[in-house]
Amino acid sequence: MNRQSGLLTLTKSFRSFIFITMAVSSPYYLASFHYNSIEIGLVLFLSLLSTSIFVILYGRINKSLKLRSILLSSFLIIGFVLLIIFHNPVFYVIGVIVGGISLSGRDLSAYQPIEQYTISHYEVDQKIKNRTFSIYNFGSYGAASIGSLVLFILSTITFQEIFIMDMLLAVTQLFFYLLIEFPVYHKKSDRPEISEDMKGHIRILTALFSMDSIGGGLITTSMLTLWFKAVYNVDLSTAGAIFLVVNILTAISILISSRIQNSIGLIRTMVFTHLISNGFLLFMPVVHNLLWSEAFLYLRQTTSQMDVPARDSFINTFIPKESRIGANSRFTSARSASQIPGPLLGGLAVDLLPSSLIFAAGGIKAAYDIILYWKYSWFKT
Repeated sequence: MNRQSGLLTLTKSFRSFIFITMAVSSPYYLASFHYNSIEIGLVLFLSLLSTSIFVILYGRINKSLKLRSILLSSFLIIGFVLLIIFHNPVFYVIGVIVGGISLSGRDLSAYQPIEQYTISHYEVDQKIKNRTFSIYNFGSYGAASIGSLVLFILSTITFQEIFIMDMLLAVTQLFFYLLIEFPVYHKKSDRPEISEDMKGHIRILTALFSMDSIGGGLITTSMLTLWFKAVYNVDLSTAGAIFLVVNILTAISILISSRIQNSIGLIRTMVFTHLISNGFLLFMPVVHNLLWSEAFLYLRQTTSQMDVPARDSFINTFIPKESRIGANSRFTSARSASQIPGPLLGGLAVDLLPSSLIFAAGGIKAAYDIILYWKYSWFKT
């Protein structure tokens, strides 16, 4: 694993800690202002909308990868400064928008295309690339586990302390970006024209990843937190405990993923593991019992994110090198944008019929798996 890939794994880990603590705490923070499920869903909707717009616009900035990463980190720090100074839901939204803070619990941010391109630049061997992306994502979920553990152990932690803690990590991320040697990325006009056939594949994959994210937008970390809060009335510490287990299981599964990829291939890993996880997801609301719902969520997480490093490796192998950062930006933008309706529809579902939230998400994501396999089962790497 290249040194630059290792440093990028650390930056993603810091960011994942920040995003998970913000995602789990956001429903409770907004509830402290007496917001109901629909109003909380609206704020989460605004967060995803701003993040999506940010990703789309930022990808068009014609600056070096290093400068773009430093600017992103600086915006993140400024966002937390606003959250620390102003204890107000309006400035909470402003801080989240300015900082590009994901309240979904997942890293669908403008950092990701830059980091993935850099890793694929330094890691050429396919098996090493598969393992590197697994470690990259393992670090993310490992850090998310630590963030959840902090919320669980420090049951009396205040929202202000969460914001300060996350701001310090944002500063640390900026420091690591200063150390990283990013590759030179040429302007579009300097690159060979991408073939029409590959353009077609990019369009198809964009549509498929968008479909998956539509389902994912209904069950982001913040939406699942809201679901558990509404259905079982769990507190912030209990929610932290739930997502501690969730992220530990996910981190372990991420490491196993690379072995499965090398054994059965990237597409089969993406589809088969994802289908199993969606089956467990659909059982979550069937038995109205907190322990059973947790159990099925945990079972889901044993395979839920195994497709992530496989997908990263697939994209950064199948797409020609000169087109990867553009394709990654497009995929990230599409996935981020497709999650936007989730909180609005999810908040309404939680308020009216909570089980429909889970059933809709599981059904959409299972349909994505089937179509992906139908279209790309021929890809054997």
